[in-house]
Amino acid sequence: MPHCSEAWDAFSRYIYTGLQGGSIMKGWMNQENIMITCCSDGTRPVIFKIERIDYE
Repeated sequence: MPHCSEAWDAFSRYIYTGLQGGSIMKGWMNQENIMITCCSDGTRPVIFKIERIDYE
């Protein structure tokens, strides 16, 4: 099933940053290629782990 539009709005900026090779959470997480975020639904929040996988 696709994600709801609110969830996509909550984490799409991190997806786009990761796709461009940017640092998702530099200074906040131990690894700058990982981000933990959640949607803004106060009664049924969903937590997402976003990880940029770098290929050599």
